[in-house]
Amino acid sequence: NDLVKKWGRNELVEKSTPTWLVIFRLLTGPMPIMLWIAIIIEAVIGNYADMGILLGIQFINASISFYETTKAGNAVAALKASLKPLATVKRDGKWQNVEAGIVVPGDLVLLAAGSAIPADSYVNVGEIEVDQSAMTGESLPVKFHPGEVCKMGSTVTRGETEGTVESTGKNTFFGKTAAMLQSVENAGGSLQTLLLRMMIVLVTLSLALCVTAFIYLIVEGNKRNESADPLFKESGEKIVKESLSFAVVVLVASIPLAVEIVTTTT
Repeated sequence: NDLVKKWGRNELVEKSTPTWLVIFRLLTGPMPIMLWIAIIIEAVIGNYADMGILLGIQFINASISFYETTKAGNAVAALKASLKPLATVKRDGKWQNVEAGIVVPGDLVLLAAGSAIPADSYVNVGEIEVDQSAMTGESLPVKFHPGEVCKMGSTVTRGETEGTVESTGKNTFFGKTAAMLQSVENAGGSLQTLLLRMMIVLVTLSLALCVTAFIYLIVEGNKRNESADPLFKESGEKIVKESLSFAVVVLVASIPLAVEIVTTTT
């Protein structure tokens, strides 16, 4: 028990993000916010058909992004599910089956054909063949000799020997792989950071373009009204609505709505 407290349990720590928080983040990014602005403007000026189309685009994009975002979490869950709950360990001078979660560095474990390797372990004597395709993608078993380390989560396909546990839990190759997947999911990789910066720049430029177009159309509409025949003059409300409608068209046209989806699915 003291060693388990010192080294931690021999298991993967799965940090899951609540579904509602994932959806909230997908609907409040730079690009979605631009779409929400366009949707609100369309609702204010009464273009409900366009508003419905934009809402459809918003939720379709969010659905696809949600599927791609949760892939990493599913990969970690699959890795964790592949671990076996029991390990054969030498305790008090005899072999016994114990919960794999209480295996600690320095334990003697039995590595026999058909058994899963409970933690990263040195081969003490002899030679065994190990299937580690789940982690490395190698199609054929790999031979391990004395002093070499078998990875947690792989399976012994041939031979039998004793092994000494080198590392457990998050310190294993398996655990580091899972942690890397989770860090990509939660913090985002370099590609996601680059995309975010790019989207912020595009959002800023789009807003500047839309505001410029809106102000220009208002000014030109008022000038046209001043010189127009009284019978053909437009109301200030109509000028504002038409200017807003055009600004929304510019806004939506300038947003690369699918940029994140394309980069994550390809």
